[in-house]
Amino acid sequence: MKLSKKQKIAIAAGVGIIILIIFSVLFVRGCKSGGTANVDTTVTDSNVSNIIKLAKTYAEKGEYDRAMSLLDSILLEDVDNEEVLALLDEIIQMKKEAKEAESSANNNGNITVDIDTDGITNAMQDSISSMKDALAESNKQAEENRRSMEKLMKIQEEQKIAEEKRRAKELEESKIKKQQEEEKKEREAKLAEEKRIAEEKRKAKEAEIAKKNAELKKKIDAVNEELNLGKVALSTGDIETAMKHFEKASSMLPVDEQPSDYDASVKSEIAQALYEAYEKSESKEEKERLFNEAVNMAKMALKDNPNDANSHYILSQEATNKKDWNTALTELTKAIQNNPNNYIYYYDLGKIQYRQKKYSEAMRSFTTSCEKEPNYAPSRYNLGVTQLKLKNENAALSAFRKAIEINSKYEKAYIEEARILSRRGDFNGAIKSYEKALEIDNRNVESTMELGSVYYQAGKLSKAEEKFRKAISMLEPCSDLTLTKFNLSTVLFDQNKISEAEKFAREAYQEKDYVKNDKTKANIIYNYALILDISKKVDEAIPFYMEVLKLNPNHTKTKINLGVMYMNLTPPDVDTAMALFLQVYNADKNNFEANNNLGNAYLLKEDYANAIVYYQNALKIDSKNLDAKSNLSRAYAKNGEYEKAKESYTELLRMNQKDWDAYIELAKVCIQLNQNNLAEGYLLTVKEKNPTFKAAEIDTLLESIK
Repeated sequence: MKLSKKQKIAIAAGVGIIILIIFSVLFVRGCKSGGTANVDTTVTDSNVSNIIKLAKTYAEKGEYDRAMSLLDSILLEDVDNEEVLALLDEIIQMKKEAKEAESSANNNGNITVDIDTDGITNAMQDSISSMKDALAESNKQAEENRRSMEKLMKIQEEQKIAEEKRRAKELEESKIKKQQEEEKKEREAKLAEEKRIAEEKRKAKEAEIAKKNAELKKKIDAVNEELNLGKVALSTGDIETAMKHFEKASSMLPVDEQPSDYDASVKSEIAQALYEAYEKSESKEEKERLFNEAVNMAKMALKDNPNDANSHYILSQEATNKKDWNTALTELTKAIQNNPNNYIYYYDLGKIQYRQKKYSEAMRSFTTSCEKEPNYAPSRYNLGVTQLKLKNENAALSAFRKAIEINSKYEKAYIEEARILSRRGDFNGAIKSYEKALEIDNRNVESTMELGSVYYQAGKLSKAEEKFRKAISMLEPCSDLTLTKFNLSTVLFDQNKISEAEKFAREAYQEKDYVKNDKTKANIIYNYALILDISKKVDEAIPFYMEVLKLNPNHTKTKINLGVMYMNLTPPDVDTAMALFLQVYNADKNNFEANNNLGNAYLLKEDYANAIVYYQNALKIDSKNLDAKSNLSRAYAKNGEYEKAKESYTELLRMNQKDWDAYIELAKVCIQLNQNNLAEGYLLTVKEKNPTFKAAEIDTLLESIK
């Protein structure tokens, strides 16, 4: 088929459009290839010129975008490249002019492409549709490339700004660093100068100190010389000379502008020397002066150094002498705070606490003193005394024995050990300890008296008598002398030395007013009354018994003995006696003597039933008492209770086969029971074993039962 001219033009136009579309696609792809991150934008000096040439070639061919993309790759590395910037501006202008020319040509030519779509084949229509789609895609891609380029240019601009800021910052940091270095050099120079000046001052100061120290040493040597001379004078007892040297030493202080530790130490040393001399002195006047001087010097030392432990200690001793315990404790506490290792401070602290009855605190202080100095015997001894107050007898005994181990001549420790052993009933051990104490000091009256008491408790009456007599020979009139005479009278009485016993009992009574305790005084009077009573001096004894009751209305033994005396009067004063016995009984129903004597009183009053009751009470208290058993047997018989009497007497004879009266009384009971054979047997037993005992009475009884 032959195409018309119009159809040929339409086909040519379509082909042109297709070519244009293909070119556009290729261009876009080229732009994409050149504008993405796949392009190596790293530009070196060697290929910059080649890139510029290529960009010019692209521009001449009308491929402005490709040319500009190449130039941008250079600018990414060198944003200030003037040649590239100029070329870029030139190409932009060329692109602008080309667009304007194209636009003008289209407008001026009024070219209208009239495509007769009716004459185009279906294949051509498909081609045109595809070209339209390609063209739309190309336009879309072109738009994306444009946006990418804008973004890239924005990034380049930001990079440029950032680079400018970086360079500015580096420049500023460089300036600051340079300034700092200059300042450092200035400081170092200044420090070097200051060091030089300081070194010069140090050397000058050292020279000054060396000179001053030489002078100071000379002064100190002079002070020490006076101090030593004073101590020597003290050792010889020349207090006046000593005080002159001490005063001279003090007058040379302070050795510096301000009081120093040395000044305080010198005054403290003087105070200590005076205090030690005070402790050694035997003259009352001398001791008083030395102590006062020590106290004054200690106060002066504390003005220079409030923490001087030795001076605080001396002031604590001053307070102790005045019995100002609170001040003493305060000063000792300060002494310990400033010298916590001084065992004497803890020792004296314990003594004050003991005086205040703060026994637990005293125990801790003495314990600490022992820890600081294990071989100081007085701390051990006082720890033992304190443990006794706390009822820790075992610990006390251990402490006393440790004191003896440290010092075998510690007399007081032996005495305390002896007292503990005596209380425990270890009389032999106590005797040994007392004897050790007396070996150290045989004039110790306290040990002598107490040893006499231990000998008495041990049943060694002659030894007890010996010690009491020795104690009496050493004592001046006092309470101890009175008590020792009382004790000696008891020992003599037990040895049946009645007349001597009465003599010392009377002397003790005459000297009783030395004793302040009324109960003790009552015992002394009772002892004298008892000896008179035993000596059958009843009339003399009764007033003394009454005197006892005035001092001690509850003196049980006096009431019993006095009651017995009233019962033994002719005629017996049973009612008065019973009144006394009942007083004892009402106070203590388990008192054996009260019950037994009440039985005796009721027996005298022939009130056998009550007599039996009290005798039974007495035997409940002491079931083996022979007197009470005999009394009960007799009361049964008197009351006609012969079977009980027989049983009681039989039991009595099992307890004592030599009670001859019991045989006779049992025989009488058997006679009442018509048991004559038994009665005869008991009587013949007495006649056989003790022919002279109540022979006439026995014969009469034997005759009555024949």
